[in-house]
Amino acid sequence: MIVTRRWLEEFISLDGVDDQQLHNIFNSIGLEVDSMQHFEMPQNVVVGKILSCGKHPDADKLNLCLVDVGEDEPVQIICGASNVRDAQYVAVAKVGAILPGDFAIKPAKLRGLDSFGMICSSSELGLPNSGDGIMILDESIGKLISGKPLSDYPDFNDTVIELELTANRGDCLSIRGVARDLSAVLDREIERLDIGIMETLPLGIARMLELRTKGRVDADLYYSVIEKKQLPFPFLMRLRLAMVDALCQETIDSYIAYTIHSTGVILRAYDANRLRDDDGKISLEISQEFEGYVKVSYKDETICIVGVSCNRDYLAKDDSVDILLETSYINPNILVPAVAKMKPKSDELYYRTSRGSEADLLLGLEYLQNHCKESSCLFSETPLKVESRWEALNLSIDIPKLYSIIGQEIPKGTIYTILQRLGFEVYRTASERFRVKVPRWRHDISNIQDIAEEILRIVGINQIEAKPLEIVEKNQLTKSTLDFKVRRDLRQRAVSAGFFEAVTYAFANRRLLEEYNFPILDSSHEILNPIVEEFNTLRSTLILNLLESAKRNVNYGKRRIPLFEIGSAFDKDRQETLKVSFLWSGEFEVASILNQGKPAKIDFSSFVQKLSSIIGEFSLKATTQTNGVIHPYQSADVYKDGNYIGWLSKVHPKVCEAFDLEDTFIAEFNFDGLIPKHIDARAISNFQGTFKDLSLLVDRELAYEEMYRVLESLDEPLLNRFFAIDRYEDEQLNNQKSMTIRFFLQSQEGTLMEEEIDGIMNRILKSLEKECGANLR
Repeated sequence: MIVTRRWLEEFISLDGVDDQQLHNIFNSIGLEVDSMQHFEMPQNVVVGKILSCGKHPDADKLNLCLVDVGEDEPVQIICGASNVRDAQYVAVAKVGAILPGDFAIKPAKLRGLDSFGMICSSSELGLPNSGDGIMILDESIGKLISGKPLSDYPDFNDTVIELELTANRGDCLSIRGVARDLSAVLDREIERLDIGIMETLPLGIARMLELRTKGRVDADLYYSVIEKKQLPFPFLMRLRLAMVDALCQETIDSYIAYTIHSTGVILRAYDANRLRDDDGKISLEISQEFEGYVKVSYKDETICIVGVSCNRDYLAKDDSVDILLETSYINPNILVPAVAKMKPKSDELYYRTSRGSEADLLLGLEYLQNHCKESSCLFSETPLKVESRWEALNLSIDIPKLYSIIGQEIPKGTIYTILQRLGFEVYRTASERFRVKVPRWRHDISNIQDIAEEILRIVGINQIEAKPLEIVEKNQLTKSTLDFKVRRDLRQRAVSAGFFEAVTYAFANRRLLEEYNFPILDSSHEILNPIVEEFNTLRSTLILNLLESAKRNVNYGKRRIPLFEIGSAFDKDRQETLKVSFLWSGEFEVASILNQGKPAKIDFSSFVQKLSSIIGEFSLKATTQTNGVIHPYQSADVYKDGNYIGWLSKVHPKVCEAFDLEDTFIAEFNFDGLIPKHIDARAISNFQGTFKDLSLLVDRELAYEEMYRVLESLDEPLLNRFFAIDRYEDEQLNNQKSMTIRFFLQSQEGTLMEEEIDGIMNRILKSLEKECGANLR
């Protein structure tokens, strides 16, 4: 981005700030200075007024000029520039002037006639090239007085600064944007634009222009109509555009470029007469194929892709009489992905829009209108608008946290002033908190760290007190850490128990899931493009994958197949959960001399014991599962700490036959149910405990679960634990069965006396008699 000091001073006062200070300020606020060049007019270069101009009698390409340079008599100067004939005020290097390159101006004789001085072009004075021929001055640089030194005109003694901007600072791709940053660091106001009262077109714009929007449009567009008769090109505008390397061939293009460079607002000028229909009205359609790709069309022909490019056949030229002026804004966060997808050809304005242009479109219109005051252009009174739905981002800022990010405390008033100068709206919500509304042109601001960076760069990194690096380690034991440890421990215990880990796809065969009555994805969440037909959906269970893995092991000749897997499963709404599944098929032990090469087969009890060694204690209840894999008489739901965590079962004989398996047992648990709960430590008694057994006759249909519930609800502090050790059924007991339960009694205060033990056992017996109909055997 190239700026000039004098151009900046249109928006902010730089009194008391010299060029070196300005250089340092830019570097300190993150607008790194790439180069800085100061221009100064040589001595004896003055304003000259051409009194007469004719052809040299002996040279067709030379002009004989009589020029008033503020002396007693006009001087004769011979000039070869063709545009001198159209000039009134010019820059004259008088005799004695030393121009850049140590070029001394002396009296000369050209084709027999004397010449006392030189009428200069911009490059001859060391300025950037502002066009072919000599400089033609006008009062855009100030009142022109013959003989007044050009060095007395401030715009000739300007400093051109090239800034290197980071990709997120599109808000500084304009003179006003850079001035806004300076206003924050210098604590000075941005100059307000006052266009005053101007004559406007007699007809309202709605009678000249019709806009039709098709669906949602994620862009802002303002349209205005200009009736142009004469559009002079002020010398100051030409000079500044030359300094920033933005001078255009067409005058209308130069006006547009000057406005864009000044304000950052994106403008395009179209020839209105090329867009009129037979009734003299302009009809445009604005549509959006998808988010960020907005087209403006005229009779089904695209004249503009907002923020990207335009159809140059419709652009205004200097001979255009009526001009349709378009200003636009589109969020670069949606524009850039859209361009990456569609890959349209872009023009020079895409660089600005893709990094973030100015969103105040009215500012651009008013600035252009202000610079057309001296012309005979008439603008429509108000623009016709298409505006997108946009809500400002509001950030709640915690001041202590802001201080911790910056590294020291900064007065709150300073923070508020800096943010307000930068265009943020600030609202105090509490003594240690305030709310910030992010301006639309700062699409790169999204969190408190970004706010801290804005404050820090304006305050200056050198103003932050240097401190030793403080490293404060925070607790890293997050849920992710805990989950990792639980998974690691489960793997280690499973391997220790003889299982091998299986790793299978998270995909499954929908037909198998349906066949064995497992949940399947809702059709609206189904995979659209499966990798193969066998994996055409997401699995809702790991069991089928383990059964297929076991089948492959059988094909490899394995007779003992213990497998486990920890992996994801999905419900019908495609919500992911973590499951832990186990399978044991065939032989329980490895064939060896100890079992004479005939190891026993896995059974329900052995499988349960294996699982217990991995996941700890659990209880079993009658199963509620309805899938087609479980055995109807050897299956159960698994509860841990009173909570359902999964199920286990022998595999149904028909399923074993389908997968070519011998007797097989399976289990599937919810991973979250296996995460160990925090257990508060309790003191171990120093006194001996006592085991007591009760053998009871109960109804044969009574489940141990009912007896367990009664015993668990007893208020007996000395009852440490209990568990069933025997169950016996016999025809002599008729429709009853014998249950033997072992109780462990212990006190923290002393050795239990026989009377205390008998009292506890009697109370236990009475409770079981009352609740379960139990009798002492």
